Amino acid sequence: MMWKFMIAIGAFSLSGAAALAEDHHDHMQMMSKMPKDTRIEVDLPDPMKAMMLTNMRGHQQAVAEILAALSKGDGSEAARIAETRLGMGSPGSAACKPNATSGELGDMPKMMASHMPEEMRAFGMAMHAQATKFAEEASKAKQGGDLRPALAELGQVVQACNACHAAYRLD
Repeated sequence: MMWKFMIAIGAFSLSGAAALAEDHHDHMQMMSKMPKDTRIEVDLPDPMKAMMLTNMRGHQQAVAEILAALSKGDGSEAARIAETRLGMGSPGSAACKPNATSGELGDMPKMMASHMPEEMRAFGMAMHAQATKFAEEASKAKQGGDLRPALAELGQVVQACNACHAAYRLD
């Protein structure tokens, strides 16, 4: 009786191993068909990389808060968030300005700007400038008013983010 049990366990183990091997083979085939990541790698020192990733997560959070304000019809709040957290005067915009002076974030933004490719900084500046344009448009919208012009500008903010993320990556 014990030998039947041992044969069953052995057969079960072999079938499990075969299934794992097949899954691995399927996964490898799928991976080989995926397009190669052709984005330009930006090599930043670890503290700068951490700060840049933190800034980008902050940008995502700001866009989420802007959308929440707009969903309530509050163009003024959406404008305030955009200008203070994404716009040309926001602390994060300094990282796109290689000649920036030290500010509330110290010298880190200036150092980050010096490590970024020129086109990457241009994408960043375009996003910050577009956020300021959005803020101007959103501040015109009265409670319950037409938010479509502001939403069109916000779409351009997100497109600027997408263009940079499509061209560059941090590793």
